[in-house]
Amino acid sequence: MHDMMMTMPKNSSDFSSQPVSRKEQGEATRQLLLTTAERLFAEQGMAQVSMRHIVEAAGIGNNSALKYHIGTRVDLVRAIIRRHGEPIAARTRELSEQVRDSDDLRDHVASFIRPHIEHLAELGNPSWQARFIAQVDVDPVLRDEILTGALVQVPRYDKWSGVPELPPAEEALRRRAVRMVVLHTCAAEERLAASTGVPADWHMVGEALIDAVTGMLTAPRYPRRAHFAPTAHEGNSP
Repeated sequence: MHDMMMTMPKNSSDFSSQPVSRKEQGEATRQLLLTTAERLFAEQGMAQVSMRHIVEAAGIGNNSALKYHIGTRVDLVRAIIRRHGEPIAARTRELSEQVRDSDDLRDHVASFIRPHIEHLAELGNPSWQARFIAQVDVDPVLRDEILTGALVQVPRYDKWSGVPELPPAEEALRRRAVRMVVLHTCAAEERLAASTGVPADWHMVGEALIDAVTGMLTAPRYPRRAHFAPTAHEGNSP
């Protein structure tokens, strides 16, 4: 347990900024582990990062620190998602209530995209949240944790003005496509900002995504053919 304790301040001027109780020390260690895990998962992928790797990268000598302060690997992922998901969900509820009676589809789209963008802007540069979520999204075991953590969720929009009536399967497909566009575009912008040192223009990214998603949701549905028949050129191919 000694290895998990924080170093005491060197002088009295440092004392006020240092954890002074065991509870505060434990919470400081927990937050350090969460931040370190998020960064490693974002940069290296979920499968490449072990629990031991996280503890070592955090500079904590006790290999059981992560299990002690957080729990299992799934508990760790859930904790990181919850860390971001709670403020995003609160802001989404706020914006959704503000535009509840709006007839402008773009207002409703903005209500579930802007909270993610605002949160990323608040994190500064570098940040790892968007890339971490993108890594979880492609993990076959962990991807459902994003939805339960209230991250990158696209609400049902079949009653919104301007949206074509779609069969349930196609509506669900568009919702998944929207979610992927938002999630992976943010991850790409975050990655670029981290690699160049130039902060992302999150306001521009957010407005561009709102425009693009509004277009995706209002795209007309054309009659479907039973199967994709070959074109004349394809039919003449050897």
